[in-house]
Amino acid sequence: MVLAFVIPIHIRSIPFLIALFVVLNLADGIINRTFVFSHKRIVIAGVLFYLIHLISVFYSDDKDSAWFDMEVKFSLLLFPLIFLFKNLFIIEKKKWVLISFTLGAIVSSLIMLIFAYSRFDGQNIQVFYRMELSLFHPSYLAMYFIFAILIIIKIMEQDLIRLKHRIIAYLIILLLLLLISQLQSKAGILSIIFISFYYMVFAFIKKNALLLRISFFVLAVSMSLVFVQKSTRFNRFNEMAQSIEKISEGTQTTGSTGTRYSIWKVAIHEIKEHWLFGVGAGDIKPVLVEGYKQEGLAVAIDRRYNVHNQYLETFLGQGIIGLSLLLFLLFLGVQLAIKKQDLFLSGFILLIILSIGPESMLNIQAGVVFMAFFYYFLFTFDLTKSSSE
Repeated sequence: MVLAFVIPIHIRSIPFLIALFVVLNLADGIINRTFVFSHKRIVIAGVLFYLIHLISVFYSDDKDSAWFDMEVKFSLLLFPLIFLFKNLFIIEKKKWVLISFTLGAIVSSLIMLIFAYSRFDGQNIQVFYRMELSLFHPSYLAMYFIFAILIIIKIMEQDLIRLKHRIIAYLIILLLLLLISQLQSKAGILSIIFISFYYMVFAFIKKNALLLRISFFVLAVSMSLVFVQKSTRFNRFNEMAQSIEKISEGTQTTGSTGTRYSIWKVAIHEIKEHWLFGVGAGDIKPVLVEGYKQEGLAVAIDRRYNVHNQYLETFLGQGIIGLSLLLFLLFLGVQLAIKKQDLFLSGFILLIILSIGPESMLNIQAGVVFMAFFYYFLFTFDLTKSSSE
């Protein structure tokens, strides 16, 4: 619960908490014999996904960078192995783990606002936007807030009966949506719009009036915030539209969308040369930088940008085998969510699928820990059954 709570607040504390969690979990399993071993394709696929990265270290030229990448991605190996053993105590408290994460997201949003107001001089409203507002990269924090909203919706459906409790839940959702808007994460804003629309369709098919009202509220607020932001000078969707227009005209653009497009072209060109095994975990950046030089991408060279797309990043680094394992992991999540007809699980996996499109989220701990922890927690622990079952 502490680990889940801290993820949206202070990512640097995570390695210590992960180590403590692993030690306590193993000790409890050994002493109290609480482990129930469970074979899961998801666990096997997850371990293989890490191992293919590990193998790629040995054909990388830059071994130091490759081993550092393995260190960052270690959660991709650790969590599937830990959750391979079902600790019944954790299963009984599974809802509180999700609630803890949601409380962490709320505390994170309040900290952000307090820091912003403390730095506001009455004129510089930039402190309430994007990097100056966010505790770390806005795309990751927006992803956390969206997941917290999905958890709140799940709780509203199952547990909140009293009107005052539902009003509080609506207010928390509104706060998180406002923060997602202020973070100016295009991926985050588009993801919550897409997911809330998906929730509406599901609610309509299932004739779930409460879920339909909640999802309509989320969609309406999200769309309203997009239109409100269009009138401000901080609106990044205008920049994206202009970049797309310039790209369609064959003109180079320096905006974030245009830069991504140029980076993806370089990555695809290199993938064609190394499609089978990839260039290796340590050589992705050097190969990209050489491509940036040939294309004259000064900003990308200076900042040594990664691919900004996890699908292409994995394809470039570990070849078709690595990409296949990544897609297989996502497919297994989708398959299990459909089998259980679990909207929450499908909402989570949809969030992951959308989030890793414009970002290489498995390159830093903020993305790796969140995805690995909750993916294997949700999909290896049967959240539809009690521990007695």
